[in-house]
Amino acid sequence: MLKLIATCALGAVTLCPATAAQADGAPPMGAGGPPPLSIQVLANMGKSGLLGLMASNERYGTVQSRVGVGRAMSALADLPGSPTSGYSDDLGDLIMPLGATVRLNAGPSETASYLRFSTDNRWTDAARTRNGGTELETDSEEHGVSVQYLYAPSRDLLMGLGVEVSRNEIDLRHNGGSIENDTLSLRADVLKVVNDHWGLAMRAQWFDETSDTSIPLPMATLTSEQDLQRLYLQFDAVGTYTKADIPALPADWILRPNIGAAWQKVWFDETTDSFGGTVTGPGGDSTETYGSVYAKASLHHVGPGNIHPYVGLGVDLEFANSYENLVDEAAYLNSFIGATATLSRSAMLHAVYGRYDGFNGHRTKETLVVGLDITF
Repeated sequence: MLKLIATCALGAVTLCPATAAQADGAPPMGAGGPPPLSIQVLANMGKSGLLGLMASNERYGTVQSRVGVGRAMSALADLPGSPTSGYSDDLGDLIMPLGATVRLNAGPSETASYLRFSTDNRWTDAARTRNGGTELETDSEEHGVSVQYLYAPSRDLLMGLGVEVSRNEIDLRHNGGSIENDTLSLRADVLKVVNDHWGLAMRAQWFDETSDTSIPLPMATLTSEQDLQRLYLQFDAVGTYTKADIPALPADWILRPNIGAAWQKVWFDETTDSFGGTVTGPGGDSTETYGSVYAKASLHHVGPGNIHPYVGLGVDLEFANSYENLVDEAAYLNSFIGATATLSRSAMLHAVYGRYDGFNGHRTKETLVVGLDITF
């Protein structure tokens, strides 16, 4: 069965309604001179790859899938007679995000402001894996909505602050159990175009989450409700190089390098399950940590036409993982191929397929992402 992995590399996306297909050019002139700052900002951030990176949850989703499967493995490893190492996983994602950006000051202005509304929809299938006599298989479905206020004091700087609510339902097919997570989060973003070749993207997000777990047992059902707090940080440097910079590049294509890091820490509140037992975090720990650094490069078509393909390759290295003893895998090959299609002056469709393949062969993840972005 085809698995699907989240590599939503929207680096070449330009959300400006007047320049959606012109990822390597200046915004068009207005009737009375240069376009409003609100258009200049979106064009500049889109051309640099920063706007697409902010809209993408690819790295965030990768972190959550590795952590989520790690928790399930830890729960199995705690059972008497279960292996404490040697696990593996094979994940597939279907992701369908929708986004709409509204310019609050469409006319001439010294600053630019926007409201961005988005909905994230994800379906994940974790194939059944075996470790000795122990089996692991999960399916999940997550839906969330968010609103973010964006402010730009200049065409080279964009800052955002927003809130998001989401619900994730997980089926533990190996034991008939289920987990339901309800989350409220506060997110902050900063995008900065440093020069013609490089830009920076920074993201910080704080989560308050409630998790309800139900696991059927031979004589009863074990249930628990637990609160947790989560801090997620991500930093990216994104480059843009044209044929004028690198003569070996094909005509109408750009090279887009991306170097970054992501880190997450979780604090679990202590609670009591329906049997009166004390529940903390997986493995009895009260905290959980994950972090990775990554580097990738992609080729993006920016020439004439309404469809712009891209292809890329990269590596991913974990530097922190609370569940590293369960899976012998800390480095991955990341590959992806996709395209953006201009539907109108204000709407773009994105489609991308990508993979993460562990170098030791114990972890694979593939995703199909189909998203729509509209600017008003």
